[in-house]
Amino acid sequence: MGYLLKSYNQPIPGNYFFVQREGIYKTFAANPIIEEVAKAVSAFRIANKIPRGSLAESLADVDAFNCAVRNNDEKYCRKCDSPFEVVQAQHRFVNRSCGGGCGQSVKHD
Repeated sequence: MGYLLKSYNQPIPGNYFFVQREGIYKTFAANPIIEEVAKAVSAFRIANKIPRGSLAESLADVDAFNCAVRNNDEKYCRKCDSPFEVVQAQHRFVNRSCGGGCGQSVKHD
């Protein structure tokens, strides 16, 4: 179904970053705090009327992007097959865990 980061608190090589490819192309600077990247993406999308501008959607996209650019490296990412977890992943305030099925829970605060 997809890959998600194992943790937002675990150091990741090159820090978290994002490249906006839909609508207006933009590369967002690397930052050790994923939420800061997501806030910048959200603000940019809202200002430019680009879809998926909410903070939760932007965070989900930054999360997935950072796994994809690291080829879903198992040191940092985990595969989850549960559609429920993918929905949870799109909301920042929901504790993401696999219910014991695919790895450790993601810490986001």
